[in-house]
Amino acid sequence: MDIHTFLDKFLGDWFSQRTMYHLPENKVDNSKANITLTPVSVEDSRVSSLSQSHNLNFDLFLTGILSQWDNSPDWGKPKQKGETLLLFFRDENHLNQGTVVRVINPQQIVKGTYILAEDESLTLRINNDSQSLEERIVFASDNLRLRNTVLKQDNMVRQTCFYSEIRRIVKN
Repeated sequence: MDIHTFLDKFLGDWFSQRTMYHLPENKVDNSKANITLTPVSVEDSRVSSLSQSHNLNFDLFLTGILSQWDNSPDWGKPKQKGETLLLFFRDENHLNQGTVVRVINPQQIVKGTYILAEDESLTLRINNDSQSLEERIVFASDNLRLRNTVLKQDNMVRQTCFYSEIRRIVKN
C-alpha cells in the first residue's frame, strides 16, 4: 500500500472510543466522539494561504485532511467540538515518508514527519519545544482503525492514548 491509498482509506465518518492514561497523575480517562475526516485540496483557501505565511513547499504536497470532532455521544461529559487540518508533503525521494503539518489555526502550525511502514502502519512524529508526540495508526480491517499515541515532555512519558475507531457506513 502507498501513502495515497492509506490516506484515502483514512477518510470518512468514524465513531471513536479513547482510553487516555495520564501517567504522572496516575489517572485514566475514557471518552467517545464522532470524527469526520474529509480531503482538502491545495486550492482550498485554508491551504493556499499557508504557502506564503509559513514557507511550505507545495510542489511536494500530497493532500490535506480536515479532521472535525464532536464528543456529543459521550454522555455526562462537557460537550466539545473542534477541528484541525493535517497537510502531507512527501519527501523528494520517497513517497511513503515526508513532512506532516498540523494547522491549529492560520497563525499556529506544528511540523513533524510521517512514515508509512511496510507493515502498512502510519507513524506521525511531532516535536514542539520540550514536547514530542508519536502516533501510530493501523487498520485492522477496512472499517476498523486503531491508533495509539505517546506524549513525552522533557523526555518523560506523560500521557498515552489508545483509540479504536469504527467507520460509519450509510446504507442507501
